[in-house]
Amino acid sequence: MSSTSTSLPSGADTELALSVERAYREVIVLDRLGAIWSVILAKCLLAQWAINEFSIPISGLRYIWLLTLSMAVVATGLYLRAHQSKINFLPNQRRVGTAIFTGILVSLGFILYAHFALKLFSAITAAALTCMMFGTWSLARAALRNAYPPLVGALIWWTLAGYALLSKDNYALLWIGLGMFFAQALPSFALARRTEKSLRV
Repeated sequence: MSSTSTSLPSGADTELALSVERAYREVIVLDRLGAIWSVILAKCLLAQWAINEFSIPISGLRYIWLLTLSMAVVATGLYLRAHQSKINFLPNQRRVGTAIFTGILVSLGFILYAHFALKLFSAITAAALTCMMFGTWSLARAALRNAYPPLVGALIWWTLAGYALLSKDNYALLWIGLGMFFAQALPSFALARRTEKSLRV
């Protein structure tokens, strides 16, 4: 009786190969999930900006943020369950990646606190600093993943930060929303596609 041919290595190496492939697929799932959430946040930010800018009589908090985010949380749970994956809030490269990611989150927290609670600077300045922080994370992500899409995203974030510094306060949500889509979502989709291609080779 002839054995079924397979491209997987035999013996103990088979389990290792399957573990590596599973890890790559989990990275792809999480990259796509991050991209989708970036699109969701971009939609919320841009919609809220349009409501404020054009005085649209709609409750942004109720119909944009709460409704969208609640549906997104449910969809995220179903998506992860379908792919049998868990959310990894911290980067895979635990030492350097976690330190950078945590530092950026803390910096964003200080920016929001300084703007909303202490009133130390204007909304557009907070938006510019936020874009700079996201650009820094994209640069770190490009280095950690050895990939160019996050680097492109970093350049876009920093460009938007420059535009924000030259704008008025009512454009703060616009620049962050555009950054979420063009600098965060699109590079994340490209990164997932790049990882998927490398998995097929």
